[in-house]
Amino acid sequence: MSIIEILLRAIISFVGLVFWARIIGKKLISHLTFFDFVAGVTFGSIGGNLIFNPSVSLLVGVIGLTMFSILVLLSDYISLKSFIGRKLLDSEPQIIIREGQILMENMKRVRLTIDELLMLLRKKDAFYIDEIDFAFMETDGTLSIMKKTNSMSITRADMNIKGHSRGIPHACIIDGKIIEENLKNIQKDSQWMKIWLKENNVKLEHVLLAQIDQQDGVFINLKTNM
Repeated sequence: MSIIEILLRAIISFVGLVFWARIIGKKLISHLTFFDFVAGVTFGSIGGNLIFNPSVSLLVGVIGLTMFSILVLLSDYISLKSFIGRKLLDSEPQIIIREGQILMENMKRVRLTIDELLMLLRKKDAFYIDEIDFAFMETDGTLSIMKKTNSMSITRADMNIKGHSRGIPHACIIDGKIIEENLKNIQKDSQWMKIWLKENNVKLEHVLLAQIDQQDGVFINLKTNM
């Protein structure tokens, strides 16, 4: 394939991508849903093949790019006009936490682990599960949260009251298993954890998540499918 042919293919591919990107709109670029993400990757892949793959003729490449763009537009139209079509193409948000309780069934549906959930919550400046009222896994893979009312009310800073920080939370029980390493970080051991559970009439195998703060406060989230 000569340099002139590569330049010609690149120009046609660029013009085609810009043209269809302008028509499809910003929704594809923003990756609002998983389908948008896949469509965006495929869109770029077709453009790349059109430039560098000599086995794909220029005409076939342009037709492929055009047809795929039309299919994306058609899917957007179906999503706008049909509720069933929207559910099939875009899925729907999943409730991960309801009224402070982690919903394991929905966690399994989106294939999300406790560690991944805690990471996503930290990105939302929510370090303690007991501060969360509701959390949703959106169709684009991001997590949206609504904090409990008492966590959104007037803060100590608003009232010029100094308070002690709860510090970084330590997940000491995950899915019924004691995490020894995290307990050691706060100068505690599994025996201390077992005593606390016994004193509070909580069985280890029933615990989905246990967090301990800097002031030795323990928050327990029990499994819902027992």
